[in-house]
Amino acid sequence: EQVVAQQALKRDLEVAREMQQALLPKAAPDVAGYHFFQHYQAAYEVGGDYYDYVLLPEDRFAAVVGDVAGKGVSAAILMAKLSSDVRFWLAREPDPAVALGKINAAFSRHGWDDRFVTMVVAVVDPQACELTLVNAGHMPPLLRTIDGTVTEIGGDEAGLPLGVADDYQYEAYRREFLAGDFLTIFTDGFSEAMNSKRELFGMERLIALCSDKGTKPEDLGPCILDSVRKFAGDYPQSDDMCLVCFGRE
Repeated sequence: EQVVAQQALKRDLEVAREMQQALLPKAAPDVAGYHFFQHYQAAYEVGGDYYDYVLLPEDRFAAVVGDVAGKGVSAAILMAKLSSDVRFWLAREPDPAVALGKINAAFSRHGWDDRFVTMVVAVVDPQACELTLVNAGHMPPLLRTIDGTVTEIGGDEAGLPLGVADDYQYEAYRREFLAGDFLTIFTDGFSEAMNSKRELFGMERLIALCSDKGTKPEDLGPCILDSVRKFAGDYPQSDDMCLVCFGRE
């Protein structure tokens, strides 16, 4: 009876994993002059990290990365609920900061106990060559410019995670997004990846990878993923991992 119950639970988790994968984008957007890279890997069968691409009016697009507090099935259920709210409000509200406020209000109304979500919404207007970034308690993304300089952006404007205060008003960070610019958004499964010596990969290694002028921007995403995997080796993955990169040619 125990074996049968375990097999049934395993099947349920496999179905949950397939359903979660179905909620993630099938492919990156096809935007002229831009290249994308994305990676998602849950620590268990299902996870609470989340990413999405949303095509917006006036030929804009949004890249979204989120991290639900916790892991496993409960975090995955919250991620699924969140994904529909994100698409709805980004499509309906032209101001990303206002849209994130609406997403936060909808999420907070459900009263998820102590659950909260960190999130970054990056909206690009290719016609105006403008990047708008709204951060809800997430680690600042890394921006690499054409000369190889890497900076953490949007940290000063970052607000509270989703689910902390239902009426919070978010602030947007804006800058030009020029030829050769490349943005890397990640969850802490990358920066806090651990090896057998219990060492963390850390932000310094991530920034050094992004700063390497020997790596072409379009190769940077796969390079980060490969470097983190080599660093961790056979040590078990302890957290969900989500990476979204995009740049302008």
